[in-house]
Amino acid sequence: MKNFIILICLLILGLNSQSQSVYDNVNLKMMLYPKFQVSEVYLKNGRIVEVGLNYNLERHQLIFIEDKQYKELAGLETIDSVLVLGKSFDSEANKEVVTTIKFVPINEKIYQCTEYNGLYILYDYSVTPTDFTADHNGAHKSETSESSNTITGANSLKVYKNNNNVNMIPLFSYYDKNTMIEIRQSKQLANAFKVDKALLNGYIGQTQVNIYQLKDAIRLIEWLKKKSKQN
Repeated sequence: MKNFIILICLLILGLNSQSQSVYDNVNLKMMLYPKFQVSEVYLKNGRIVEVGLNYNLERHQLIFIEDKQYKELAGLETIDSVLVLGKSFDSEANKEVVTTIKFVPINEKIYQCTEYNGLYILYDYSVTPTDFTADHNGAHKSETSESSNTITGANSLKVYKNNNNVNMIPLFSYYDKNTMIEIRQSKQLANAFKVDKALLNGYIGQTQVNIYQLKDAIRLIEWLKKKSKQN
């Protein structure tokens, strides 16, 4: 019986060792997903920990709930990868299928993998103030409903009230030669691929590259690789 209790304690501590920064107050609108997702954390020691995760746009970190508190997934140097499991409906197969989103730690940050090798996403956000509308008595602030996020067993958590709209922004980066290169930083891109910055900016403007779209980010990297080979 004593050995059984010790085993349970070790399993609990195994997850605690990957956490830090307890959040007593959290703005639920800063979450990437509408609710916490079933996820698998693959540790470098071979262990797999299953936990419900979400992504905090403000802190750029995966978080989970334990003892009715928000905790940050830390100890990234011990983590190999994280699989966030979701569900979507396949119209062709006419059935619900499980989708897998992979995150990996790179340079002390957690990035989402993409279909393009070396291209990753770090999520950020922007805030749109609540609209102001005018009535017969003058200007007044329109009401904005609170986040509909619901988390089982977390009713006792405090949340910041936020009447602004939070917009998710995917920031794409390309990992090359142990360096993470931000797609939105044209100077970084030009230096990394040894391409003239003016030429790069010209291509982005002429072809209307949207650096916040995956297909455009891939197209830009392909163009840079081609130009780099020509030099």
